[in-house]
Amino acid sequence: MIQFTKLNQIKQTTQKLEKITKIISGIRFLLAIHWIVWLVCLFTLGNYSLYGSISAVSFVLLIGFCLFGNRYFKKYNLSKKKEMVYQSHEKRRNLDFTMAIDDGRDFLNKEDYKLADLDIFGSKSLFQYLNVCKTKLGREALAKQLSQPMDKGLDFTQCIYHLSEEEDTLMLEAGLLEFDDSAKRLNYEELNSVLTTKIQFNPLFILPLLSFIGMWIYFILIFVEGLSPFGLIGFGIANFILCRFCLKNDIYHLDSFRYYTFCDAYYNLAKLVLETEIKDKFYKEKQEVITRNLDSLRKIKRVYLALSTRRNILANILLNVCFLYDFWLIFLFNRLSSPAQNLDNLFETIAELEVMTSFSVIGLDNEIYCVPSKNKEYIQGSQIYHPLVKNCVTNDFLLQGGVILTGSNMSGKTTFMRMLGINQILCNAGSIVCAKEYNSSLFPIYTSLRANDMLSEGISTFYAEILRMKKMNEAIREQRCFILIDEIFKGTNAYERLEASFKIIEKLNERHILFIISTHDFELCEAKGIQNYHFNEHYVGDKIEFDYKIKEGMCESTNALYLLKMSGIL
Repeated sequence: MIQFTKLNQIKQTTQKLEKITKIISGIRFLLAIHWIVWLVCLFTLGNYSLYGSISAVSFVLLIGFCLFGNRYFKKYNLSKKKEMVYQSHEKRRNLDFTMAIDDGRDFLNKEDYKLADLDIFGSKSLFQYLNVCKTKLGREALAKQLSQPMDKGLDFTQCIYHLSEEEDTLMLEAGLLEFDDSAKRLNYEELNSVLTTKIQFNPLFILPLLSFIGMWIYFILIFVEGLSPFGLIGFGIANFILCRFCLKNDIYHLDSFRYYTFCDAYYNLAKLVLETEIKDKFYKEKQEVITRNLDSLRKIKRVYLALSTRRNILANILLNVCFLYDFWLIFLFNRLSSPAQNLDNLFETIAELEVMTSFSVIGLDNEIYCVPSKNKEYIQGSQIYHPLVKNCVTNDFLLQGGVILTGSNMSGKTTFMRMLGINQILCNAGSIVCAKEYNSSLFPIYTSLRANDMLSEGISTFYAEILRMKKMNEAIREQRCFILIDEIFKGTNAYERLEASFKIIEKLNERHILFIISTHDFELCEAKGIQNYHFNEHYVGDKIEFDYKIKEGMCESTNALYLLKMSGIL
């Protein structure tokens, strides 16, 4: 867990930038008033040369100062986002999810039972805890890695570890906040198809071009021959009408400002990635990919900015009247097909960095974490804990085959299985894990932890268990898996439950499957080829207390009757 050493410095920077931006806003307002005053003088006082020149200079100063001031507004917004990231980490350390709105419930799959059983997606889930992804590609990549085993390689996991050791990783998170919610829904295929479309010029484009040339000749004659400036109004009207009818195209109807903000957010984040120094070879490789493709993104961003400017009716009129704007937009747009080909590499690289930054949350906000080592025979860990359980008690454990897990009510059996499951999910995803040491492989996980009746679908508890067992049965024929079953066959009578359970255990052992089955049926502790572990409780006065430490052997105590007496029922 890193210490927040830069928060005070960031707060001071935010306050300083806030003052600067207020001053800039004031100066911009005064410059705008100054330009309007000289423009009025131009059309009312008659000295066209003098007031025309002063108006032009005032306009250039206004535009220049606006462009100059924008960088400070961007710095101010980024600084505020950095503060928000620090706040979100403070809340995450207390398992407060109020700032983590995206819980990934849209990735839940009813047929993949582990996603709900292990709280991978949904309210207060692993996804909600980890996720800092803001782009559609990043979210999908993170969800995919949490859903199925994926060999990302040691370099990927080592990079996550190094990100979790650096406070500057929080700056990358701040950059991701540049993306608004629309980025999650942006159609990347549409973006690429638009960029690679060539636009054919209408043969009538010569008409606005001739009108444009004529207007500028007349403008020069105003200064040379002293002609009336009111003639420019006629040329301006002609320019605008001819542009509208002779240069019309579908690209002018695009949601260009949305594309611009999207590209701008990517551009700013890419620059932030390049500026952030992480001592890791894999990270530097990603920086090189970004460097190669950043110029293409910059060109595309500028064109979308130009398109979005046109959608402002006042800007549209002024720019087409003065500069034949629509003509130059088509010309610029047709040059984008080459830069657009480089976007895929850039987007995929940013998505991968989003995923790694998400997984680094484990190290940023927890004291104990490690890079898992690989083996194909067993799962072993020391000081393993559940990241979503506050003040979780750590456990050491070695799983080499089958385990029957017994214990009193509320002693920690189900939480322990979820703890192992969620760490194996992280290991399968190529992430660092919540343990001091962890040794495993890419074992697919199948679970039956929340097998309950679903009245709306006409499914009983027992049939819900059967559906899960069917999935497991199909999986173990093809590969070695990790299976977690809580209170096996609880939906049927004791006799058939025991009979069926013994047969399931026998089948899993034949396939050399890693499995843990929790039960209150002590008879299953006698099954062949399994190890027994348990949790127990102790009593202090008239209260039950649990240490939540797993121990070898079968549980020798129960507490159901005692709990009923404590509640006054018996």
